[in-house]
Amino acid sequence: MTLQQISDILTIAREGSITKASRILFRAQPNLSNMIREVETELQITIFNRTPSGVTLTPQGEQFIAYANDIAVQMENLKRIGQTPEKTYSIGISVCRASYCVRAVSDWMNHTFDSNQKLSLHLHETNTEEAIEQVLSKESALGIIRMPSFYENYYRQQLESKGLCCEHLMDFTMMLILRTDHPLASLPIIRQEDLYHYTEIVHGDQQSLALSMAHINPLLQGIPSRRIYVYDRGSQIDLLQRLPGTYMWVSPIPLDMVDSYGMCIRSCPLSTVINLDLLIWQKETMENHILHNCIDFLRQYATSLQAHTAKRLSKT
Repeated sequence: MTLQQISDILTIAREGSITKASRILFRAQPNLSNMIREVETELQITIFNRTPSGVTLTPQGEQFIAYANDIAVQMENLKRIGQTPEKTYSIGISVCRASYCVRAVSDWMNHTFDSNQKLSLHLHETNTEEAIEQVLSKESALGIIRMPSFYENYYRQQLESKGLCCEHLMDFTMMLILRTDHPLASLPIIRQEDLYHYTEIVHGDQQSLALSMAHINPLLQGIPSRRIYVYDRGSQIDLLQRLPGTYMWVSPIPLDMVDSYGMCIRSCPLSTVINLDLLIWQKETMENHILHNCIDFLRQYATSLQAHTAKRLSKT
């Protein structure tokens, strides 16, 4: 019995017909029938029952096919031994909790890799301090960290002392996101007292009021009277959609996401602090062309997002 005979019998079993198999294999039907008899005689078994509509497997044939399938798989594995393995790209990225970061990484993947490319991506949504630690430990090759601009010198010195590179990605003031039917959505100017009676949603790792206000306006006091802390970015959208009167301070968000959620964004004169998003990485990792490609893409994405956000806000 040869490997070719095993392959031919698998085709016949799959098609359920010697006639159909002969067309696929470009073999004469009598030749296939003779081949089956040779194998059955050699093994002293009956593989197929002949019927008017084709062939069916006997109990012995079912056992034969099970073993034959294993042999076919092993043959394919043997053929791959001499082939050059396809390269698998692996990268870890730690980002601040911002919708645009996840969208930007997703768009970069679509732009850079085809659907068949082997890829191992570890995407961590976290806070600034953890992102720095993950880049330092090489758990992530790239990080996006966020800080109020008055902390920039402090963080740049810390990053330099740790041997990390950093580069400006985006600067912005925080905006409000709320439902389009929110009572505040139609106000030309949202004041401090306007927010006081509504529920703010904040990330759970910013439970300190001072930490939260540092990104908006450190002089604000007593806002809000109600807060909901979330620890999953997906939860914040669900809460904003389902709980009337909720709002959240956010960085720029892709506008198609805002629209699809039935939300709107509003600038607010209460928000005076300029925040910075910085890219960070270890010096030696810049030799990785995939990382270099990712950084270039994120720069372009951030520039485009800021332009589109400014245009939208100018119309409100």
